[in-house]
Amino acid sequence: MTDTPVRAAPPASPAAALARYTTAPDPGPLLALNFGFARARALGTALELGVFTALARRPRGTEDLAAALGCDPRALGDLLAVLTEFGLLTGDGQGLTELSRAYLVEGEPTYLGDHFAEVLGQWDRWSALTPVTRSGDRSGDFGAPAARGRHPGLFGGGFPLAVRVAFAAVEALGLRRAGRVLDLACGGGEWGIALAAADPRAEVTAHDDPVLLGSARARAAEFGVADRFRFVSADFAAPPFADAGFDTVVLAHAGRFAGPTATARLVRECARQLRPGGTLLVADVMRPEPGRPALSRPMLGLSLLVNTADGAVLAAQDYRALMEDAGVTAKECVTRGLVTAQTGKRR
Repeated sequence: MTDTPVRAAPPASPAAALARYTTAPDPGPLLALNFGFARARALGTALELGVFTALARRPRGTEDLAAALGCDPRALGDLLAVLTEFGLLTGDGQGLTELSRAYLVEGEPTYLGDHFAEVLGQWDRWSALTPVTRSGDRSGDFGAPAARGRHPGLFGGGFPLAVRVAFAAVEALGLRRAGRVLDLACGGGEWGIALAAADPRAEVTAHDDPVLLGSARARAAEFGVADRFRFVSADFAAPPFADAGFDTVVLAHAGRFAGPTATARLVRECARQLRPGGTLLVADVMRPEPGRPALSRPMLGLSLLVNTADGAVLAAQDYRALMEDAGVTAKECVTRGLVTAQTGKRR
């Protein structure tokens, strides 16, 4: 960034000069955008220190909390004031709000702190956005199957958000006869769990990195369906599953990280494992149909630019084309929040 001289015609009067500034749009949104990194860092520091978990045990004053966390009271007080402003602490700064109690207390089933920490850990990658935008050279590893276990907060830590979407989509699609299910790259296991809940006879094979399978196993137990799960850690390039061995195959939240070429291969692999007439369920954040709002999908696309080697947000019609090429006839499609779920039948 360089200093740019101000070029403006001499005003007719001080009032005319002032009018340039008083009639300009409110810069508040730009200021908030520019300072957004600091807000995220404040939340990250609170999670790292264990502020919310400590206050969940009992309300504490600043001095008491500082002693418990090993912090400087004055510095911690400044942080608590910001967290109160965020709506994460009660007005006196000594207790949790409903929002923070739901998602920021470590050990709770709905804890999202690991997911937030994963996102904050991307800071160095985001600092490379300018050179990546100029050159197009990308080197992020999030799309590599071998990297999934190194990022459990990303691929499994969002379960509290993902599970509600999975259950809603499975219900909307009427998938009540899942049968033998393969959940490929299962992450937190939410889609296999939703299918098992919808079909009491379903038997689910959950496949992923061993680190993520541990989380999926715990979640399946939480929902009371673990007895109908088996967990398989296997090579992503050649999963060891027989041809036509499953009634339903799920590919969820893998395509956007892998990129178009690898996604085409994954869809073909899913089709290979489906029996004729079986159901392929692809779920991901997808580009909206023309004329529909994009919500935060463009920002997610930018994230894939800096965090993956080839990741991209594909459109539902792209997935339908990949299905057709793999011998799967596209069927129902529903969108819940940012996630679109597309089904197809194996020919």
